[in-house]
Amino acid sequence: MQSVDPEQHPTYKLIGMPEVDNNPLLAHLNLPPGTDDEAFIALGLRPDFQVEDRLLPSIFRRIRINRLRNFFVPAQPVHREALIGIASQVFHGYIQRNPLTPEGQRRLLGAPKEQSYKPTISFIAGHSGMGKSTLVDRILASLGQQVYHHTEFNKQPFPECQILWLRRNVPEHCTVKTLCSSFGDYTDRVLGNTLYERLFTSARRDHRDQLITEIRKIITNHHVGLLVFDEFQNLSLMGVGAEKIIALLVNLRDELGIPILVVGTYSALHLLERNLSTARRLAEGGYYDLQRPTSVANEDWQQLCRIVWPYQWVQNPLDYSEKICDALYEVSQGITGIMLSVFASAQIVAINNGSEQVDANLILNVFNERMKPLHPAIRALKAGNVLELTKFEGLYKSFYPDKELPETASPHLIESPPAIINPPSSNTKKSKRKSSVSRTKVLTPEQIKSRVLDDCASDIVSVLKSK
Repeated sequence: MQSVDPEQHPTYKLIGMPEVDNNPLLAHLNLPPGTDDEAFIALGLRPDFQVEDRLLPSIFRRIRINRLRNFFVPAQPVHREALIGIASQVFHGYIQRNPLTPEGQRRLLGAPKEQSYKPTISFIAGHSGMGKSTLVDRILASLGQQVYHHTEFNKQPFPECQILWLRRNVPEHCTVKTLCSSFGDYTDRVLGNTLYERLFTSARRDHRDQLITEIRKIITNHHVGLLVFDEFQNLSLMGVGAEKIIALLVNLRDELGIPILVVGTYSALHLLERNLSTARRLAEGGYYDLQRPTSVANEDWQQLCRIVWPYQWVQNPLDYSEKICDALYEVSQGITGIMLSVFASAQIVAINNGSEQVDANLILNVFNERMKPLHPAIRALKAGNVLELTKFEGLYKSFYPDKELPETASPHLIESPPAIINPPSSNTKKSKRKSSVSRTKVLTPEQIKSRVLDDCASDIVSVLKSK
């Protein structure tokens, strides 16, 4: 028998809400944020950074610049709305499925469900590079870890394994069976066994009822709280087959009684234009549009730039200014992933050329000289017309071909608690003042060695994987 990680044992809490306190599937989970500020803190993720890092040898600083990959600023209100909405749906679903109540027992036994609860499907949409998958990572991580092994609850035996969420990419040219089978294979990997893969292998090809029956076993046996379908835009390549996948999602929602989250680019929305009823069903739990800022004057964009700018490993960093904000927008047109890539590349160039300083001109030069494959994508965004915007996704993917969610990605598998970003005060958000840069004394060789050895190895691995 596989050993259970002690961290997977839940710690139950009392919050004074009976439907949560008396539910073994909920009493250990983090509550949905109660305020916008709480949601900001829960979602925010920043790279590990110390001002003293700027005094490290250049080779170490080049490696640490890659930490900018681990950056998420929930600057848009829709980020916080998505967390609050989706987390609340997960809680509501578990309340209805409490295995210690008569209704919960009926659900476990497959009896007809009462109509008092109707699960929902939510949709997160946006351009490639706007952080859709990262937002989902942060939402899932804020709920809790992916797997919990219960032993007892309220002094009563409760030997159950709970999977909080299951998440799959929709592959290109997939079928109903391959998509369903991927959940079986993924569940086996999450649990460390080979129980479910063979169930889908033996299922008849594209026999939807049988496939849903097998997924129901996973959902029921392991009290799954949320299903996530990422890269939903890949259905646009399937023609008529896409309608079967969409019908499957609606059936999963209706028959399994759990919330579903769909994530994709705007091209996925074209699939819904053919059928108003389907469009309504796929967004009735909430439609969260991660719109790119269409102007450098956008408040959310300016807030993002102010938060990101201090994370510099160059030795002579400049204060933040409006010119910096303008340059970052010019080279990215508001696409967060592109902005961070240019920002990181500019720092590396500044280290290499000995200037140790990033300014607006360097940002523009780095984009013009070193990121030419991105130029067509940026031109498409600048054009602003529908025809050109439809080209953006393909152009972006040609530059970032590996940006899809890895098959083994698990947001709960974080070696150490991530640093969080505190919500800016109203005064900070409106401020036009330049931020000051802290100065520190030179580190001794031993101080440098102690700082580097702690985590340099993991940084090098991440760089090698990105090649």
